[in-house]
Amino acid sequence: MNIILSTLNAKYIHSALALPYLKLCCENPSREIKILEFTINQTLEEIRTRLFLSKPDILCFACYIWNIEPILLLCRELQLLLSDCVIILGGPEVSFDAKQVLAQNDSVRIIVRGEGEHTLREVLSSIERGDSQDGIKGITYRDSNGKTIRENPDRELIKHLDEIPSPYQGDLSPYQDRLVYYESSRGCPFNCSYCLSSTFQGVRTFSLDRVKSDLARLMDYGVATVKFVDRTFNANEKRARAIMEFILEKNTRTRFHFEVCADLLSDDFMSFLLQVPHNLFAFEIGIQSTFSPALQAVNRSCDMARFEENVRKLATRGNIHLHLDLIAGLPWETYTDFRRSFNDVYRLQPQVIQLGFLKLMKGSTLRQAAREHGYVFQAHAPYQVLSSKYMEHIDFIRLAQVETLLDRYYNSGEFQQGLTYIVEHIYDNAPFAFFADMARFYEENAWFLQGHKRSDEYNMLISLVENRFPGEENVVKEYLRYDYILNNRHKPLPERLVSNSNYDCQAKLYQLLKDRIFIGRELPEWCHLSKYELSKRVQLAAFNLDPTRDNNQKTRATLILFVYLPNQTKAIRTIFVENTIS
Repeated sequence: MNIILSTLNAKYIHSALALPYLKLCCENPSREIKILEFTINQTLEEIRTRLFLSKPDILCFACYIWNIEPILLLCRELQLLLSDCVIILGGPEVSFDAKQVLAQNDSVRIIVRGEGEHTLREVLSSIERGDSQDGIKGITYRDSNGKTIRENPDRELIKHLDEIPSPYQGDLSPYQDRLVYYESSRGCPFNCSYCLSSTFQGVRTFSLDRVKSDLARLMDYGVATVKFVDRTFNANEKRARAIMEFILEKNTRTRFHFEVCADLLSDDFMSFLLQVPHNLFAFEIGIQSTFSPALQAVNRSCDMARFEENVRKLATRGNIHLHLDLIAGLPWETYTDFRRSFNDVYRLQPQVIQLGFLKLMKGSTLRQAAREHGYVFQAHAPYQVLSSKYMEHIDFIRLAQVETLLDRYYNSGEFQQGLTYIVEHIYDNAPFAFFADMARFYEENAWFLQGHKRSDEYNMLISLVENRFPGEENVVKEYLRYDYILNNRHKPLPERLVSNSNYDCQAKLYQLLKDRIFIGRELPEWCHLSKYELSKRVQLAAFNLDPTRDNNQKTRATLILFVYLPNQTKAIRTIFVENTIS
């Protein structure tokens, strides 16, 4: 029997954790099971062709909010082309309204609800034997006449997770150059009403021996990034630390991403975290809001003082990449309230701030209470909220524009010095005010309707300052010129950032590269390089102030050498050649 397990990932670098689990649990000598992964960016024709040529007897899709619509289209077309093929769906997007999905999609025969490892194995065996699926827990299906839809009782959750075979003890070549998703536990200790994890009670864990064995294999193979999908990795702090310490003992180059709850980090764990090497760990921290009524309304609790203290320490230390999540649209949080939440999180200065929008997921408690909060939301995936009692649709439009600019100007990490000066000194330390004003300026100039190069974004930022705060543009230009040179090796400056200084940087650079004492002191690792080779790795620029300082009231002009590694566009460091220039 030819069985295909498939899904459409959001990006090529992503991998579907569910599919190898299912394959290993369902394998036996009578079956040929293959995994075919695609992305939502591929054409339906390309995907349909690949699946058709595979000639599956059974075709199984893992369904999520980002892929459900193209998958249902594929099911309809493939059922017409492969009339004898049994199509099975599983995943969170079809588990909570399985009867409705079957009623609206004649091409689908069976839906596996919830955890699928044991359920799919029983389904495949029943199909091979020609038996009915009447006694199989955890499925909704069409009976033998193809018309009557039946729903069997739910299946109990798997108690001992180690009985699920590990996909990381076999061939790891499918994970080469891809982001590897890994789970050391299932479930969540919290009960957030917007999250599907709230539909399952308790937390179940794989054994530490199993986890360490898997991670050792992944690190030995040289996987670039492993993303733990545990909903709250540090729910059991002792276990979390044991895993991290194992990584530190074993690891050479793999980076690890964890979802953590910052206010749960104890003083002892914080001391440990502040000592880990740079760029080995990344934390995603879902604060969602700092507005207490909103958090209470979705069954979240947070010691805000503890949260801010821990995040600020981690951000100041800078050894762990921090990604903080906000959700716009929570109950009781108005546009003004969200603005305060945004400012609170921004001032903590994580590397990334994700401004997401509330989605009323199938099966979530909050979706069931949609009418109570006046939610208007998309009828199709991803079910994003469009308006509520607390925010009008225009508020969500404005926040979406802020999200776009947040990604361009903050999350890109490219405008750090310029943005710091603009937010703190021009907008009086009110970051949301800046992004909202920038969004209005974009709208006034119809820039949201156009594509832009990075250099354009610098020019547009200068235009905003000139328009709103005439007289500040010359200072801002110096900061932004520093940002651009730091992040864009040897690229021509944007037209609005070209310096009017008469200082001859090329002549000065030529003198520096001839000065073997300077090279030996500042660039000893490159002493063996010729002046020509050195010139390709450095850039000298003159500034009318010190662009690394926030306040330049008493600072004179500065000369800075930017140092780059070959084939990298961002400088690895800067050297102040002299304190001032005449």
